[in-house]
Amino acid sequence: MENVLAVINIIGIISFAAAGAMVAIDKETDLFGVITLSLITCFGGGLIRDMIAGGIIGRELPAVFTDMKMEIIICILTALVVFLIAMITKEKYVKEETKVEFINNFLDALGIGVFTAAGTGAYMGLGFFISMIMGLLSSVGGSITRDVILNTIPVVLRKRIYAIACMAGSAVYYLIAGYLMKGAPTSDLVATLCCVGVIFVIRMCATFFRWNMPVAIRFSEIQQESNETTKK
Repeated sequence: MENVLAVINIIGIISFAAAGAMVAIDKETDLFGVITLSLITCFGGGLIRDMIAGGIIGRELPAVFTDMKMEIIICILTALVVFLIAMITKEKYVKEETKVEFINNFLDALGIGVFTAAGTGAYMGLGFFISMIMGLLSSVGGSITRDVILNTIPVVLRKRIYAIACMAGSAVYYLIAGYLMKGAPTSDLVATLCCVGVIFVIRMCATFFRWNMPVAIRFSEIQQESNETTKK
C-alpha cells in the first residue's frame, strides 16, 4: 500500500510541477523562473502549512527541508522537460493554446487532488476543520504564492471552483479514513483515491462547463456595455 501511495505522490508532483512550469512559460519567464515557479507550485503550500503547524503545535522543520530530496529532483526534471518541449515546439505550442490550457487544467486537477489528500491525512489527528484547512493549504498555497510572484490575481480567488473542490475532496478523505474505514489497512489508499477522484471530477467539470463562483460585480462587462452604448 505504501508503494502505491508513493507512486500517487510522484504523479501529483509531476502534475503540479508541469502545471507550474506551463504557467511560468505563459508569463515568459526564463529557465530559472520556470524551475523556481514549479518548485513553488509543488512545495509552497506544504511549506506554508508546516510553518503554520510549527507555530501552533510545535511541529519540526517543514518536510521540504528534511526528507523531500527525491521529490525536489523530480520537480526540477519535470520543469526542465516542459521548458524544453515549449522551447523546441515554440510556434506549435503557441498555436495549440487551447490544448495547452486543457493539459494544464488536467495536470493541475490531479496535482491539487494528491496534495489535498496528503495535507489532510497528515493532520487527521487534529480534527476535521484543521485537517481540511491543512489540506487546502497544501494544494493551493503554492499556486497562490506563484501567482502573487507573477503579479496575477490567484486562480483560486477568481476561477473554476478551485477551493470548493479541494474542501470537498478533503471532507471525503476525512469521512473515509476517519470513520467509514477507520483502522483498516487500506484506509489511507482508498481515502486518497476517493479524494483525488472527487477533486478531479469537480475541477474538470468546472473547466468543461465553465463553472465559477458568483461575482458581485463584473466591472469589465459593465464597462464594455457602457462603451457599446456610447458608440451607438
